[in-house]
Parts: sequence; C-alpha cells; structure tokens
Amino acid sequence: MSTSTSTLDSLAIGIDIGGTGTKFGIVDRLGNVLFSSEISTKKHTEIETFIADLQQNLAPLIEKAGGIGRIKGIGVGAPNGNYYTGTVEYAPNLPWKGILPMAKLVQDE
Repeated sequence: MSTSTSTLDSLAIGIDIGGTGTKFGIVDRLGNVLFSSEISTKKHTEIETFIADLQQNLAPLIEKAGGIGRIKGIGVGAPNGNYYTGTVEYAPNLPWKGILPMAKLVQDE
C-alpha cells in the first residue's frame, strides 16, 4: 500500500484555549510539534479581538510550515466545548460569556 506524498506532508493545527493563555501549534501526521506559540486569553474582553490575535500569531507559523495548502485540519480544545455544534458554551473561566460559535469564528478567520 502506498501513501501519497501529499498525505505524508499534511499538517494540522492544534489550539488549546485556556482561561489564562491559549497555546497553539502545527503538527505533522505523527504528532510531532513543528511550530508552536501562545497568546494571552484573559487580555481579550471580546472574542473577535481574541480570534484576530490568534490568526495574527498563527499566520507566520503557517508560512514557516509551507503555507496554508499543507494544513488539512484544525482542532480546538476549550472549556465547555461542544464537539457536535462547534461551540463553546458558558465557559466559566473564559472572558466571553454565552454560547460562542468557536468553530465558525476560527474557520472564517
């Protein structure tokens, strides 16, 4: 069985949103972390500024990894994350309240 080069070269982004900080990185198909960084979660009172800051800090890592074409998926871990809806719901330790459409916000950015 052969595996195509594009599959072997595929990468994924992992994002871990915590109440104090958000860590993120780019991993290969074996789970090796190729690039990583973090930003403050708690300094953002609005989810939109958080998403913009995340994108701004993630973009250079994506370029270092060979561009957006190599990224095949994004996984986000967050408190009270709902896998089925892609939302974060009433997370007690995040600065944003209510039901947040996290998957849509990340995808759109």
